[in-house]
Amino acid sequence: MGDKHGFNKDDIKKGLILAGSLCIVVVFYLLIGKIGALFALLGKLVKAMSSVIIGCVIAFLLNPVMNLLQRGFLKFYKKAFKNAPEKKIYRMAKVTAVTFTILFFIALIVALLLVLIPELRDSIIKFTENFGTYTDNVQNWANRLLKNYPQLEQAVNTNLANFELMLTELINKKLIPNMDTIVKYVSSGIVGGVKIITDTIIGVIFAVYLLLSKELLMAQGKKLIYAAFEKQKGNRILHGFSYVNSVFGGFLNGKIIDSIIIGLICTIILNIIEMPYATLISVIIGVTNIIPFFGPIIGAIPSGVLVLVDNPKKFIVFIIFVIILQQVDGNVIGPLILGDSTGLSGLWVLFSIIVGGNLFGFPGMILGVPVFACIYTLGTILLRNALNKRGLNNSTEYFMELHGFDDNGEPIAAGEVTRETAKERKKRIDRFNQLQHAAEKIHIGKGNVKHQKSNDNKDADHTEEEK
Repeated sequence: MGDKHGFNKDDIKKGLILAGSLCIVVVFYLLIGKIGALFALLGKLVKAMSSVIIGCVIAFLLNPVMNLLQRGFLKFYKKAFKNAPEKKIYRMAKVTAVTFTILFFIALIVALLLVLIPELRDSIIKFTENFGTYTDNVQNWANRLLKNYPQLEQAVNTNLANFELMLTELINKKLIPNMDTIVKYVSSGIVGGVKIITDTIIGVIFAVYLLLSKELLMAQGKKLIYAAFEKQKGNRILHGFSYVNSVFGGFLNGKIIDSIIIGLICTIILNIIEMPYATLISVIIGVTNIIPFFGPIIGAIPSGVLVLVDNPKKFIVFIIFVIILQQVDGNVIGPLILGDSTGLSGLWVLFSIIVGGNLFGFPGMILGVPVFACIYTLGTILLRNALNKRGLNNSTEYFMELHGFDDNGEPIAAGEVTRETAKERKKRIDRFNQLQHAAEKIHIGKGNVKHQKSNDNKDADHTEEEK
């Protein structure tokens, strides 16, 4: 119904939408001009919240351990204190579980450091003491290789002489005059290392509070969601958070367990075959194995170089061992632990690692896969709902067999595939018809539900009139 100026509600709504769209465009244009400052601000916020982020990560990873211990202590306390109030027993079980979880985490870190630091120290000392021998081995190998190629030997000697001059010039003109700057960088690196240690300690303390208060925080989060959204939308949002938690928890915990197992297997076998730098190489391979897809390659390159300079004869053995180990991990250990935790194909895993690594470095390579898995699932749900509204089948196989639709909206099967026999074509078309029939059944079923609902509403209206 219009007012005295000739405007109705639809006109006002359209005007508000247009004005809001223009405001969004203007804000977006202004942000593009200051994108560098915006990223700098985000970097400062992340740096300021580093302790909180570390604490959230530690709490997230330790939450399954804490839940397992809490269930065990709850059963024990219920049997030991039968007359105690239930709330008190639950609080005691939670505090005990959190205490033992944090002690387990600290003991695990200390044990790893006690095992790794001496081995790494010995490996580094051995490498530095034998560095001259390694260079002699490389030089002798190069001399034997170049003996049969005099021209190549002359070119290499010329380049080595030029490289020596460049190195001398770099030391005299760049390093020595800028020694103050180098000292500043070294000192800032030391300060940064100390800050990482302090942030980790504060993060552990923050993780304790998170684990103790997780039920309270979850309840407060539900209050905010149901206050801001309708009940059905709130349920969908909570379901989405639950899915994100399962994807991230399953992937990260699975990859950590998988990497620990690979590191232990690597340590045992490399020590049995007396591979040089066995512990150092096992640590490198275990840590880099956390990165999906590229992790084995990243870990094998520096490890292979260490083996090559120490004992070239064992280099081939090491490469064969790494290939076998990664095949066992990819086909046996990984699927057994991780299963299909992300639901992504190899193409999308590779895509998420590349994009995440380019945007956020090493953390992006690890977290890119579960983040993209959540985005992919959200897109799949939206696509399924849109197709269902149009009465179309959501099966990808159906669209692989679909060529298009005719003028009446009837589906047209795809054309004959190259080298496809008549029997295979008939089987494919029968499968397509089955999928189409299933889609029509779903559509008819939805129509019947709507018709039944409308009839129920009419019956209710008649009942109200009779009353």
